[in-house]
Amino acid sequence: MLRLRNLFFVCVFLCSQGGIAGQLDVMTQNQYLGADLAPVIGAATAEPFDPVAFNSAVIMALQQVAANKTAERMQAQAKSISKRQPHFVGLQEVSVFSCADPYGTGACEDPAIADAFNNYLDLTLAALDGAYDSAAIVENFKVENVPFFLPGQAQPALLTLIDRDVILARSDIETSTVDFSCVGFVSIDGCNYQVTLPAGAFGNVLRGYVGIDATVGSDDYRIVNTHLEVKDFPIPPLFQDAQALELLTVLGATPSDKTLVVLGDINSSPDDPLTSPYGQFTALGYTDAWTLRPGDKPGSTCCQLADLSNKKSALNQRIDMVFLGVVPQKVKKARVLGDKVSTKTRPPGLGLWSSDHGAVAAKLHFSEGN
Repeated sequence: MLRLRNLFFVCVFLCSQGGIAGQLDVMTQNQYLGADLAPVIGAATAEPFDPVAFNSAVIMALQQVAANKTAERMQAQAKSISKRQPHFVGLQEVSVFSCADPYGTGACEDPAIADAFNNYLDLTLAALDGAYDSAAIVENFKVENVPFFLPGQAQPALLTLIDRDVILARSDIETSTVDFSCVGFVSIDGCNYQVTLPAGAFGNVLRGYVGIDATVGSDDYRIVNTHLEVKDFPIPPLFQDAQALELLTVLGATPSDKTLVVLGDINSSPDDPLTSPYGQFTALGYTDAWTLRPGDKPGSTCCQLADLSNKKSALNQRIDMVFLGVVPQKVKKARVLGDKVSTKTRPPGLGLWSSDHGAVAAKLHFSEGN
């Protein structure tokens, strides 16, 4: 902990942010993998390991993902993006659930779980119908070929789960991925954090970050997307604090001619202490875009019930952020999206929330007259 604090305060003096630019519209959305995995991870790490309890937890999670209607939720999220038309979107929990059936059990087609098996990015891009491209991906949590048994079956089917963070860019914008020089922790286009949460049978629960460079109009931007570790009991805040420090140190190398925008689910709010991710960002001079929004709306983004069935919005924490490396002249149309009953899946007003998180969108003005 002492080393973490020392590195943090060194970073206060050494980290820098990018330069001035014009106007940009951005959005961040945690897509929600569709179930609470805490019971699964708990069963995987239990001592002694109980394979029956673990199998039950896996089946229950798959049933919840299937009941949460992934395809419809991704369509609702894409509709929100299409209506807003931001230049860039940071997505978290961009999951892949897949099933293999080497023994011909029929489990993958079982009606109780079949709808759980989807590629969330493919569904989102299809719903956006060519208007957006996947500009950069970091792969985080990944478990492959986890055996599970449906009741009465003597042979298992095999589950694979992948968690990713993705940056979408409007298809009319050229982008390039950022090389963060993450030697040993490279993950597709981005990096995994060095400090990770152990998870027993699942290996380490990895988190990551990914970035792109792009020019919008005549202005150069660096867009970074991340999803930090949760801090819910019994997970101590040390993990997310260390991940935030690592990210901020990396961001300190952003070229001065690029305006830096950080999107993501940081699992930390303005109510948290200085050493928290939110406290670290603001202590280093990053601007929380929501605080420049006219009015005093709380901007809560988390969290709906795990089954997404609550009638009224239950969002009561502001943990999804748009951080800026420079102070903009103004922030317009800063909104939490997907928090109204009218945005639920079908039937209108009576379906499911599109995610357990609301999205955050903001139009950023970095010079007068825009």
